[in-house]
Amino acid sequence: PEAYSVNHGSRGLFVALTHNAKHTPGFLHLLPLKGGGEWLHMCIRHQETSSYLMDEAALDDLIVAALVEEDTRSRLRVRDDGIMVLLKAMRVEGQATPRPEDMVSMRLWLTPSSVISTREADVGPILDIAARLNADSGPATPGNFLADLIEKHLEVVERFVEQMEDETTRIGAMVARYDVDMACPNMSETETRISGFLRHLGPQRAVLEILSDLHHQVLDDRDRARLDDALARLLRFIEALQTLRERIDILNNQIGRIQDRRLSRSTYIFAAVATIFLPLSFLTGLFGVNLMGLPFSESTRGFWALAAICVAIVAVALVVLAVCRWRKWL
Repeated sequence: PEAYSVNHGSRGLFVALTHNAKHTPGFLHLLPLKGGGEWLHMCIRHQETSSYLMDEAALDDLIVAALVEEDTRSRLRVRDDGIMVLLKAMRVEGQATPRPEDMVSMRLWLTPSSVISTREADVGPILDIAARLNADSGPATPGNFLADLIEKHLEVVERFVEQMEDETTRIGAMVARYDVDMACPNMSETETRISGFLRHLGPQRAVLEILSDLHHQVLDDRDRARLDDALARLLRFIEALQTLRERIDILNNQIGRIQDRRLSRSTYIFAAVATIFLPLSFLTGLFGVNLMGLPFSESTRGFWALAAICVAIVAVALVVLAVCRWRKWL
């Protein structure tokens, strides 16, 4: 890290302070930005991180509290000397199934000459920028750093939105095949994920709206333009997720109609069977009483006469049910 030191202005003071950071348990790396600034990255899982940020880096206690908080929502704080940005991002890339609970906060404090970030777990955008800086590329200024980070974050979000669109299409195909037993659990899980992502991405809209219109020494005109483009992409993703949730609601209504139709068919079959067998049960019960004077009791063909009557009753009942079904009376 000594190779990155400078000897003028606040940037030199920052580097002098961050040289001490590598001796704290929470230190992860200190990398130079291409334009001369520095990026200090620390882990919040060590108590020394908060004390270092407050005592050595001399950050405001509210800023430090936000940077080391484990579970936080996306938000923004603008001060004269810097900008604090908290955004939810995916913890691991390349998952088969994106889940909202895998989103963790990217915590940033940006000044005109430095970036301080903290993490509870690695996220793809942070790892990507670190790899690019180690390869002598990457952002030149803290404003570029923020724009690059948000763009990379939205690239990850876009892939997951596309996966959920494919999943919703697959559920629609199941519903079209009347495969309700497979569609229902998949639909419930997908709808839960969509709602979770909307809950995490919704607050980022307000953050990007402020950043894209914020005139601050950390951001130049190009940074604001890139952040405005990122806001447009985020709005498109939010609208896509809302559309997917509406499609899930439509599919859920279709499943409800399919189940109602199946229930109606089952009820019709039950009613038809009851209609047929109720008079048969009455007739056979009547002839089953052990009393004198029953018709055909003395005839050798009495059984066949009773069977013929039963068959006739069944035939008449079937004809009546068929006519009622054809007339849509049932």
